Amino acid sequence: MTSQFPTPPLATTSERPETPSSVPATIAYAVVCGAAAAFIGTILHAQIIFFGDFPLTWGAVVSLVAAGLLFIYVGLKTLRVWSTAVAGIVAYVLVAWSAMDPNNRFIVPMDYVSYFPGPAIAGAIWVYGVAAATLVALVVVARRLKRSR
Repeated sequence: MTSQFPTPPLATTSERPETPSSVPATIAYAVVCGAAAAFIGTILHAQIIFFGDFPLTWGAVVSLVAAGLLFIYVGLKTLRVWSTAVAGIVAYVLVAWSAMDPNNRFIVPMDYVSYFPGPAIAGAIWVYGVAAATLVALVVVARRLKRSR
């Protein structure tokens, strides 16, 4: 039994016109994704496994990988390289602001590394690693978008 309605042909990726998102939508999307990366990463970075006295800060590494992937996603979704930078800058500003807060309960400063070595190291990896993840994401997005044009 056949249908009365013809099925439209499936469009392939090369047939669909890819146009960048509008600037206001790109900014909003990048800000929301950057804030989400900062919030989730700040919570997740504190996951630590101790092997004797040696802290394995796996949460900080997972947070950086997740944040970097989210920054890459923002750039590829909006088709704008600068949106990756906006998401990374928003994430870094929120993480740094949280780290500088005197009532901070999430990111242990390096001043306490002799008392809390694992959390202090994890905090440093997360705070400074967000900038590195942003730079890596910028390179990946720039190369990918350049190749697709």
